[in-house]
Amino acid sequence: MYGPLRFYTQEFMKSISDRGKEVLSFLYPAITMYEDAGEIIIEADLPGFDKKEVKVRLENNAVIISASRKIEPSGTILFNQRPDSVYKRIRLPYEVDSALEVAAKYQNGVLTVRIPAKGFTTVKVE
Repeated sequence: MYGPLRFYTQEFMKSISDRGKEVLSFLYPAITMYEDAGEIIIEADLPGFDKKEVKVRLENNAVIISASRKIEPSGTILFNQRPDSVYKRIRLPYEVDSALEVAAKYQNGVLTVRIPAKGFTTVKVE
């Protein structure tokens, strides 16, 4: 292939790869949110991130999940869509009881956040 044409093709592919990473960073991580026994439970897929780099914050009836990592492959990168960092703000459907403890656990690439919801009580059915 002609030199300049190959150069522009490679640059174009890098640009597409960078735009793909930006879109994935916006959509990523995939989450599931549900209510169970008076708690809002959020599960977020964050494979490949170190537990020390995963941050969870509760702010204005929303949960903010952020994480970052350094990807340093050996050799020449041909295509890379894995995000270096993620930031996701998740609006909560219920009011949160901030006086109670919020728990987060990161295991096998899945972050699980448990948040006590306000005004929920469990009723025993006999």
